[in-house]
Amino acid sequence: MSDIKTVWQTQTTEETDMISLAEIRSRATRLKNWVLWRNLALYVYSIANIAVTAWLISTGQHKAYMRYEAPGLLLVAAHLFVIWQLWWRTSLRALPGDLMGRAALDYLRHQLERQRDALSSAWLWYIAPFMPGLIWEVWMRANLHPADIPPGYDHALVLYLVMAALFFWTSVGLAFSWAAARLDVRLEQLNTLKAE
Repeated sequence: MSDIKTVWQTQTTEETDMISLAEIRSRATRLKNWVLWRNLALYVYSIANIAVTAWLISTGQHKAYMRYEAPGLLLVAAHLFVIWQLWWRTSLRALPGDLMGRAALDYLRHQLERQRDALSSAWLWYIAPFMPGLIWEVWMRANLHPADIPPGYDHALVLYLVMAALFFWTSVGLAFSWAAARLDVRLEQLNTLKAE
């Protein structure tokens, strides 16, 4: 009889670990704060770039830049598009107060999936919109030789700009991929849990 009782008490069950509503709310709040700060940093970056480009074009302070007005405006349009996409794809709402147990866990899981999907496709909605303006500007710099740059240095400048852009956009793509992978890990951990 004791053998049956021991086997029954030590058997593995299908049940997974439990998570409390307080822990779900805490995780949802941390996710919301992380998304808020990340989006705020990306908004500030875009707005600063828009402001600098608008100032260069409108004041004519840098005469050589006037040739690059059209690609600059295309880059401004890309920043505006990215701001909208960032708001549309990644904005979060707080966990509704009336959700309990399984519904709250499902809500958190859905928000994590939404963030992961947005970050894993960032090459499409965040990086690709900048490429037409960037390629146009680099092409213009390669073909229009500014008078203030000594002969022979203009190709070195173009090579430097291409390498800097390649490094920057590769870093951005890797940062988004890394964040998506981290969210994947958090989702896997969350999928093993059940709400109390």
